[in-house]
Amino acid sequence: MKSLTSKLMNTMTYVVSAILILVFLAIDISIDNWVDVEFDNALTDKSNYLKTLVKVTPEGTEFDFAGEFMPEFGTSTKASFFQLWQGDAVFERSESLNHFPRVDLLKKDIPLNSAIFADVDLPDGRSGRAMVAYFEPQVPKSLGDAAINVEPMWLTVAITTEDLTQILVIIDSSLAIGLLLVIVLIRWAVVKVIYRGLAPLNELNDALKHADVTQKYIPLSAGAERYLEIEPIRDELNKFVKISKQYLQAEKRITADIAHELKTPISELISLSEVYIRYPDDQRIATTYKQDVLNISLRMKTIVSNLLLLQQASSEHIHLNRQQLDISTLLEHIIETLAFKYHDINKRLLIDNQLMDKHIFADEFSLDLILTNLFDNALYYSPEQSEIKLSLFAEDNGVTIYVENTLLKSLNSHDLEHLTQPLFQAEQSRTNTDRHGLGLAIVENIAKANGFTFSFGLISEDKIRFSLHITKPALP
Repeated sequence: MKSLTSKLMNTMTYVVSAILILVFLAIDISIDNWVDVEFDNALTDKSNYLKTLVKVTPEGTEFDFAGEFMPEFGTSTKASFFQLWQGDAVFERSESLNHFPRVDLLKKDIPLNSAIFADVDLPDGRSGRAMVAYFEPQVPKSLGDAAINVEPMWLTVAITTEDLTQILVIIDSSLAIGLLLVIVLIRWAVVKVIYRGLAPLNELNDALKHADVTQKYIPLSAGAERYLEIEPIRDELNKFVKISKQYLQAEKRITADIAHELKTPISELISLSEVYIRYPDDQRIATTYKQDVLNISLRMKTIVSNLLLLQQASSEHIHLNRQQLDISTLLEHIIETLAFKYHDINKRLLIDNQLMDKHIFADEFSLDLILTNLFDNALYYSPEQSEIKLSLFAEDNGVTIYVENTLLKSLNSHDLEHLTQPLFQAEQSRTNTDRHGLGLAIVENIAKANGFTFSFGLISEDKIRFSLHITKPALP
C-alpha cells in the first residue's frame, strides 16, 4: 500500500535536492571559472612584468632580469619557466631551464602584440599552463629613430597547475560535502515538517476511531485547531454520519413496520385457528373459517409482494423496456383495472389531455405501476364522489402528468416529509388493514429507476398534487 507521507517526503526531498544540486553546480562552475581567470591573470601579470625587463639600447636589445626578485624561476623543485626568442634565435631562458638544455617551451606563430594560453606539460613532467606572447620591445623616446627596426620577440611563461588543481579539488570536495550535509538536513526538516503538518489528519483519524454514529458531530478534542484543508473533510464526514444515522433509523423503522404489518394477520390466523380448534363443531366458525384464512393469507401475500416490488424498484438491475406507448390506451387499461375497487371511477376521474402526440416513450410496466398507484391513492384518500383531476401537458423537454385530489384530512409538514417512506402511514389510515404505506414509496423508486422526476405538494389546505415528469429521449 502506498504511503502519502512517504510520497510527500520523497517528492519534496527529490525536488529540493535537485534544486540544491543545480545551485551548487552553478556555484562550483562559477568558482572554477573564477579561479581559472585569476590564474590566467596572474600568468599575464608575470608575462607583462618580464616584458618590461626587455630594454632597447643603442648596442641592441637587453634583458635586465634579477633572479633574486623572482625566485620562482630559479632551480627549486616547484620552479616556473620562461623563455624569450628574437627571430628564430633563443634570446633568454630562465634558470630553471638550465636542467633541460635541449627542451624549449611552447612557441607559436600568432599576430603581433597578441597572446594565447595553452595547457602544457612542463619540462620536469608536471602539468602546467603557458602563455605565449608576441610583442615589440618598448623603444625609449631618447633613442629617437635609431631603433626603429628592432625585431619583435616571443615570450613564453609556463607555470605549474598542480596547486591550482589541488585548490579546485578542495573546493569541489567542500561543496560536495556541504551539499550532502544540506540534503541530509533538508530531509530531516522535511520529515519533521510533514509529520507535524499531517498531525491534524492523524487527530481526525483518531476521532473517527472513537466516533459514535448516534452523535450529531464527530468528536474532536476541544483544543484542536481548525484548518482550512481539514474542515471540508470533517464537514463531509459529519454529513456522512448524519446520512448513515438517518438510513439506520429508517432501516429500524422499516423493520419495525414490517413486523407490525405481518404481526396483525399472523395474530388473526393464530386466533382464528385456536377458536376453530376449541370449538370444532360450531357451524358459525366452520362456515367462514376457510374464507377468513384465505383473505388473511391474501393480505399477507399482498404485503410481501409489495415489499418485493419495492426492493425490485430500488435495485440497480431493474429491467426497463422503453418503447412508444399510447397514453390513451394505457389510461383506459388502468381505469378498467381499478374499476372493481372504485365503481364510480369514470365519474370521479377528470382527464385533461393536452398532448398533441398520444404516444409517450417509457417502460410500460413502470408507467402502468406508477399511474395505478397514484390513481388508487387519490381515489382512496379523497372524499366519496369528489373529483380526481388528471392533467397531461407537453413541454419542450418531455411530458408532465399531474394528479390532483382533495384530502379527507389535511396533511402536516411531518406527514408530507415522510409520505414516500416505506410503510409510513398517516394516522387516519392506520386502522385500515388494506393499506400498507408502500404505494408512494414504490412510485418514487420506480420513477428514479426510469429517470422520471416525481414530486408532490399541497396546492391548498385540503388539496394535494402529484407531479410526474417524463423527459424526452435524446436524439441519436
